[in-house]
Amino acid sequence: MSALNSSPVYAGAALVKGKAAVLVPQADSMGAIGVIRSLGQHGYAVHAASNKPGALGCQSAFATASYQCPSYDDSDYLPWLRDIIRTQQIAAIVPSEGFLLAIRHCFAEFSPLMAIPADAELVYGCLSKVWVFDKFLQSDDARLRRHISRTAVLNQPAELDAVDFSQWRLPFFVKGDGFYAKQGDQALVRKVRSVEEARQAVLEAFADFDKVLLQDCSSGVKATVNLLMQDGKILAESMAVASHENPHSGGLTSLRSSWWYQPMYEDAVLRMRALNWNGPAMVEYKWDAASQTFDFIELNSRYWAALNLDIHAGLHFPVIQLQSFLQGQTPDTAQRLTKIITVRHAFPADFGYLLSKLKDPQVTAMAKLKSLLGFFLYFIHPGVRSDLNYPGDRRLAWLNTKAFLTELGQACLKKLS
Repeated sequence: MSALNSSPVYAGAALVKGKAAVLVPQADSMGAIGVIRSLGQHGYAVHAASNKPGALGCQSAFATASYQCPSYDDSDYLPWLRDIIRTQQIAAIVPSEGFLLAIRHCFAEFSPLMAIPADAELVYGCLSKVWVFDKFLQSDDARLRRHISRTAVLNQPAELDAVDFSQWRLPFFVKGDGFYAKQGDQALVRKVRSVEEARQAVLEAFADFDKVLLQDCSSGVKATVNLLMQDGKILAESMAVASHENPHSGGLTSLRSSWWYQPMYEDAVLRMRALNWNGPAMVEYKWDAASQTFDFIELNSRYWAALNLDIHAGLHFPVIQLQSFLQGQTPDTAQRLTKIITVRHAFPADFGYLLSKLKDPQVTAMAKLKSLLGFFLYFIHPGVRSDLNYPGDRRLAWLNTKAFLTELGQACLKKLS
């Protein structure tokens, strides 16, 4: 397909009369797949786009049409986007982080199509770990400075001398992001295991960033508060806690369950209202069940990778958002996920969890065996659902498994040759 051709690579269900056409970019991501399924299931004409051939979201049964678009850094991307909006009469765009970065210099042009704030500084600031932590730590509201691990927002390397590391827990993390990048939209997350290594990493980071974030390590597992907000009002809400992460020491959630912990929920709502955020947001924490404590880790101000858990449970955040944005229809009270549900992303996420445990010399042989057996038993566990094996769209699970096993087989053959 040529860069400016607005004809779909694949055309699925016919356009439903009276329902708006919605563009969902980055259809190769798990979050976008959840958005496509949610909106398509409720009759919206979903236009899925990705620059990656064979993107799963573009093959969803709930996509009305799909496109292989130019990459975000291609000069043809913005002309392609304008053409799609015009020819397909796109009424709304559900943005990903990559999409927002791609349109950063012409945000005002596309802002009216997105159900997020029109304030560019707020939108792009909320994509920045450094900006968000700086806002909370500089706030006059002491509550916003609680439930945060030991953190320093550094404006220059010399400020590192004022940091008292005596109470900090190793490893430390040095972070930078596109909001403060001196060039482009580069990002940095570097783990260091000593104070001296941290000092060197911070000095190196300032070569690329005007502000740098330095944090210590929070104990516990990943937990999230998922919110949809409009004009300070909560339209929908859910919470989830991880059972498996990839790697097992902490990372991408591969097995999680719906959950509720009121103090964490209240902390997340306080933070979103302090930022004056409108739209979807996943507020991420580390939860220590033994001490009943939690630390705010980061804000993801767009639809989250684990959205399929909410969709499986029948809570359709994207539908509620577009009903409010396009039709002015908002629920009288926040729609809350109360159903107990467990959802798993087997390949590659939970496979990565298993592999990390098998490779870890500190994990006992019995624990490794238990994880190995559990990996296969979860496929037939009646209480565990699959992210991709969704009613009416089960083909995506098979396509994902086939692609993963093919890639794994090729990697093994290459290693043996």
